[in-house]
Amino acid sequence: MKAFAMVLLFSATTAGAAIREVTLLGKGLPFVTFNITVRVGAAHDPQGKEGLAALTARLMREGGVSAFHVGGPPLAARDRENIEEELFPRAAEIEAHVGREQTSWRVTVSEKDALPVADILAQMLAAPAFNELELERIRAEMLEEVGTRFPREDQEELGKAALERVMFGVTHPYAHIIEGTVSGLKAIQIGDVKQFWAARYNRAVLVVGLAGAYTTALRQRLQGRLKALPAASAAPLPVVPERAVRRAPELLLVKGDFPAVGVHLGHPIAFRRGDMEFPALYTAATAFGKHRSFVGRLMKNVRELRGLNYGAYAYVEEFPDGGLNLQEPTQAGRTRQAFAVWGRPTPVENGCFLLRQLHREVESLAVRGPGGGLTASEFDLGKSHLTGSIPLLGMALARRLGYAIDGIFYGVPGDPLAWLRSGVNRLTRPQVNTLLRSVIHPQDLSIVVTTPDPERFKREILGGRCDIHYAAGVEKDQAHRQEDERIAKHQVPLVAEHIRIIEAVELVRGLSPEK
Repeated sequence: MKAFAMVLLFSATTAGAAIREVTLLGKGLPFVTFNITVRVGAAHDPQGKEGLAALTARLMREGGVSAFHVGGPPLAARDRENIEEELFPRAAEIEAHVGREQTSWRVTVSEKDALPVADILAQMLAAPAFNELELERIRAEMLEEVGTRFPREDQEELGKAALERVMFGVTHPYAHIIEGTVSGLKAIQIGDVKQFWAARYNRAVLVVGLAGAYTTALRQRLQGRLKALPAASAAPLPVVPERAVRRAPELLLVKGDFPAVGVHLGHPIAFRRGDMEFPALYTAATAFGKHRSFVGRLMKNVRELRGLNYGAYAYVEEFPDGGLNLQEPTQAGRTRQAFAVWGRPTPVENGCFLLRQLHREVESLAVRGPGGGLTASEFDLGKSHLTGSIPLLGMALARRLGYAIDGIFYGVPGDPLAWLRSGVNRLTRPQVNTLLRSVIHPQDLSIVVTTPDPERFKREILGGRCDIHYAAGVEKDQAHRQEDERIAKHQVPLVAEHIRIIEAVELVRGLSPEK
């Protein structure tokens, strides 16, 4: 059994600024994990140049480096091929991961290769070459991904992105996907990238994470190298604004060549990880619709009992790339969060029924008295599940390091997972249900449906009922049929004026045609 110790350090530089440092020592481990995080992301893209944060990070990672002479032996300039020739024999893959408000540079290497890889990592951050030919290559790849592949091949993430746009508004920093928009990417010039790097990559917004078999010499080398970055920026980081509360549900129908229907609904909330209310909301989301799990009510009622679709889940914070991740990703931190529910993929003929069922389930969370909130069995199962599963979220060293850096972002004291588990353990069902009634506002829901036939969906949802269509031969008992009848008649309070239709590709063009 290996021993671990996590320490949060604030190391003063010679310029008087501080580089925050998180270390997680694993005695006897044969590797070192690096996680260097900068508090900048897609939410800080300038208007009209959406995608600048992502393009800048990719160019820093893939565009080569300039000669570098700070904090250690001189390092020669190297192009992308030279860098890969250095990294590949060491099985080192440096990942530049861009989120809404954080960009992390991550790599895990063997103990013997830690020092040279640290040099390359620091050189990418502090001395990028900004090669214009590489910029054009990366831009072309991103345009293909954003303009063609994403709206046609990722219905799940497209629906989630559209919901963000509707919930927060078309001009909000969360309204575009991390990779940007087609018009934004085309507008970016090499000077924009250089200016963004100079303004946003500095020691004041930097956290250096080290885990595993790091040494004092390695820490000192990395700290010394990163002194080449400015102490701070003259331009303060833009504040991510709140979204004005809506008081009428609205529906955006996203049309595309989809094989099925996806339903997404939600609204912004005032709480985030680190707030005293978060453990209760986290428990409620688990009991109501835990990601990729039958712990939640939604998977039982939507999939198990009715076979409507593969998944139906609920969230109280962003969960990017849910199709790829079974566990919540670390370093998806953001200032503003939302309560969101989605279910997909559902056959076209059952799409309207699915929306009515999900809307009815959400309404039940805010109801006072019998039948409202979480049942006793739902609460007990959700709380018990989290008590056992939260420690497992940090089993991998890289994930523990990510949670520690998230703790700095959210202002969580000590071990963030221990803080969360402690908060969950203290909860009672009345506390959770009382909070749900104050946080969940069905009248404020924004709704997105991805569908090949938006006109049909519009007619059906405005109609008096939407029946469920089971496969031939499926029989249900009387109690189940009566519940289906109640769902079929459930009214989502929408009017035609609050229903809009948009082509999927328009979501990523940088336009606002649905206004």
